[in-house]
Amino acid sequence: MTFKERINEIMQSIRIAAISSPSIFFFVLAAGISQLFYKYIPNAIHLNFLFSFSVVLLCNDKIRAAAVRTKVIIFSGQTAALTAMYLTGLLTLNKNVELAYVSLIYLYCICAFIFFFPAEDFLKEFKLRFIHVLVSLLFFGAVYCTLFITVSLINAIFYLNIVFTESIIFRITNTAATVTALTVFAVYHSKPLVHSKFFTLMFQKLLPILLLPLGILGLVYLAKYALLPRLTEVMYFPLYYLVLGTIVLCLLMIQHFTDRQNIVRLMLGILGTASLLFIAALLHERTITARSYRIGFSVSDKLPLHEIAINGLLALYFFAAVFSRKNITAKLRTVTAIITIILFFPVIGFYNYAYFERENITRPRNDLAEFIHERNRNSDSVPRPEYLYRYYPLENQPPENIDRIIETTEYEAVLVKVDLNLDAIPGPFIPRNARCRYRSFLFSMTPDGKSVKISDETDGQIVMLDFYTRLKTESAESEKISDETPFIYEDQKMKIIIQYASYYENRSARVTFDAYIKKTPAKLSLH
Repeated sequence: MTFKERINEIMQSIRIAAISSPSIFFFVLAAGISQLFYKYIPNAIHLNFLFSFSVVLLCNDKIRAAAVRTKVIIFSGQTAALTAMYLTGLLTLNKNVELAYVSLIYLYCICAFIFFFPAEDFLKEFKLRFIHVLVSLLFFGAVYCTLFITVSLINAIFYLNIVFTESIIFRITNTAATVTALTVFAVYHSKPLVHSKFFTLMFQKLLPILLLPLGILGLVYLAKYALLPRLTEVMYFPLYYLVLGTIVLCLLMIQHFTDRQNIVRLMLGILGTASLLFIAALLHERTITARSYRIGFSVSDKLPLHEIAINGLLALYFFAAVFSRKNITAKLRTVTAIITIILFFPVIGFYNYAYFERENITRPRNDLAEFIHERNRNSDSVPRPEYLYRYYPLENQPPENIDRIIETTEYEAVLVKVDLNLDAIPGPFIPRNARCRYRSFLFSMTPDGKSVKISDETDGQIVMLDFYTRLKTESAESEKISDETPFIYEDQKMKIIIQYASYYENRSARVTFDAYIKKTPAKLSLH
């Protein structure tokens, strides 16, 4: 087949797909537009994901084969749901509602991808469609890299001084790559399954031999970690899940060869045992440390219910696959969808359960107001906001091979690198990351972001440490990264040494300092 004939065949496939499923190409076009005009669209990245995975969802075989009336109903419901989601995320002031909105995006995108793989001829279609996904991504990368390199060469040859990420060329490149990849994805059609020599060598000869010792070593490691977590090298998150997912993907490919079914069954048994050992390791680690978990995704201040449920479900599925003697089937889609729901279902899913705010849940501006605010801030007709920052040296700079030297004779305690960060100015309240308490002392940012307020609750004394004025005074030399003069405040109760301070007008402020709490006269006399 000549190149021209191949191009004609591709164009014919695109034409047929566009006629049979025009809603798919509506979302392809919408994804391209959201990329091209992202500077003028609030939350454009969210729209891009929603439109792109709407294409994936509509490529489901049952939706493609549906009657025209059914397709219209699906498209109308899909459009209405996406509109409601987008407007909710755009207009809400509630941080928890925004978290639920992001959860819905994850849930929608992942479930759309899962059900792109049909239940019928699951093994065959999984391989063909997985390769097709990789080919679509390859087209995206090829178009993007080609345009990027072309622009870079033209820029270098003609001294055009083009800033790629700030120019319209960047948006055109994103649009071209996205539309090309989604179009290639949308024209998928099933074809006879043929295994290449490389595929046969890899998944029939090589990997079945390598996976078995790997699985056994993994079980030994998890058993040791479950029994002796302090004496075992940590396998940090997400390594366990990446290894598990990669092995399942390999088993799906190995299962194409009938003479390797027993190895697949044995590996599934190992994976089921690994899931149970992981639960044991997670629970044991929970009992001996109050810190965030190291091997899982659970957070330290919440029960690991979701992670236990996911690994329990995986163990149940793997053992069921072993004892049914069917190995991996299309039920894998259902298991993956349930795991996605456990992770991202609004309110009760892990993503919301772990990160819901209990206090200060109202933002000063919603995403639309923030977008308009940023557009006005970056407009040439609006004066640039004041931005000041400076790093300060320590009181006594240590030698090069010593990080810090702290004399503690006069001090009851030393608070190292207290970091106060105010994300909104003026602040309607002082958030948790903009205040710090040590015994009777409370360090907090002021609502205007220009000072640190130091309160001693024993006698009611309040000190205002104004770092903005010093930043303003030194702003003429703001190009310097550091200053030779330390920034130190000292009184009878404490000494504050500021290491870094920044102020971004009407936006944010941050200060990092060491606090040396002095001993009281009574304690000094005891010594």
